[in-house]
Amino acid sequence: MQLNLSDYRETKPRFAALLLWRMAEFAMWFFPSAGRITLLRCFGAKIGKRCLVCRGEKFYAPWNFKCGDFVCIGPKAEVYCKDKIIVGSEVVVSQGAYLCTASHDVASSRMALVTKPIKIEDDVWVAAKSIKETQIVSVCEKEAAML
Repeated sequence: MQLNLSDYRETKPRFAALLLWRMAEFAMWFFPSAGRITLLRCFGAKIGKRCLVCRGEKFYAPWNFKCGDFVCIGPKAEVYCKDKIIVGSEVVVSQGAYLCTASHDVASSRMALVTKPIKIEDDVWVAAKSIKETQIVSVCEKEAAML
């Protein structure tokens, strides 16, 4: 199969909002956690109470992000939410973790974009510099990984 990217097109819904978000995201570096959460909420993120968003994180499309109460997003974590990312309560996403809802169909000659949501259930720790793609992460998987 010959790879042909000449006709590859990726739709950019909410292009203006995404552009405005990119400019606002730069300012997030200077805000304390409460200010970053307020800015994320202004762009449509649904964030529970007593959450912490550390400095240096990156969000692609905050309107696709939802989290419960007592969630910590660590420094330099990347939340690439082209599709929905739903995070339960009492969850830690450690520093440098990468949550990605997009990939490409390698079987397609156009490498078509494929998106699937990520759901992280309650009481889960996403370890430092780990990569989570389009899956459900539950307590059972967390406990199995520790054995």
